[in-house]
Amino acid sequence: MMKVYECCGIESVTKKVYCSSCGKEITNEIDVPEEGTVYSYTVIQVPPAQFAHLAPYTVALIQLKNSKAKVTARILESVAIGDQVKLDSIVDGAYVFKKVGSSKVLHNS
Repeated sequence: MMKVYECCGIESVTKKVYCSSCGKEITNEIDVPEEGTVYSYTVIQVPPAQFAHLAPYTVALIQLKNSKAKVTARILESVAIGDQVKLDSIVDGAYVFKKVGSSKVLHNS
């Protein structure tokens, strides 16, 4: 399960001590499934130097299931808006998702 942090109706996957809206301490932690829907995406052709070995790769904005929160993640395959995806791993602090029910993974060399 992923954690979402909520205050004032705003949900985020980034843990913050204080709410940026009201200034109160954020104490609401919600467990949400590690699944979601592709809300938007782009294919990175010319990445920063530290990610050159991954190019081309897809980055998507994922609407998390049972939550208002969205998370930016690298996607292991080609996707379309509306595709169902699931968390595959967390690499160097970055979320990596894959399509639900997909067994084919594209590897960049």
